Amino acid sequence: MQRFLFICLSIFLVILSACSSKVVSSKGGSTSASTKSSHKKIDKIYEEDLSQYLPKYKQLNEANDTLNYPKKNTKKAYLTEEPMHINKKLDAILDTISLKNKSIRYANGFRIQIYVGNDRKAADDAKIYTYQTYPEIYPYISYQQPIYKVKIGDFLNRMDAERYFVTIKENFPSAMILPDRVEIKRGILVK
Repeated sequence: MQRFLFICLSIFLVILSACSSKVVSSKGGSTSASTKSSHKKIDKIYEEDLSQYLPKYKQLNEANDTLNYPKKNTKKAYLTEEPMHINKKLDAILDTISLKNKSIRYANGFRIQIYVGNDRKAADDAKIYTYQTYPEIYPYISYQQPIYKVKIGDFLNRMDAERYFVTIKENFPSAMILPDRVEIKRGILVK
């Protein structure tokens, strides 16, 4: 059934395309009647005078070789000594935002872990090395039985941690940069 419908539709399309009206042009090629009429419309459009829509430019003054623009009003603005008043509601909102920002002590940042092991003396040695070599970086020791971990720094972004990591890696080959919660005040002081 579907095959029969497909064949009938194909025959219909062939007959339809053969019966389409074609007009022979004077050049010998064949064009349809609708195409010929559209050429006449296009010719009319191009015959219109569009010069009124062209942009107009100022002419140069032959004496000065400068443009003849109208002169602007050149009044100087002077600063007034009157105080600028801030809306009281806006002032209150800014104060609350300031208080919230001051209360935030911690942010997501990075620390360099330089030691992991179960030897307390080695952890203390790593901490002392950090104090002596990098006085601006604060070391942290954590203990989870039986492992000691020494992490250093309060880096707010990874690029700051990478600068110290290159030199620390020479003395502590197992060192790695880890994401951690850092103190903002100490993070700002890291150079």
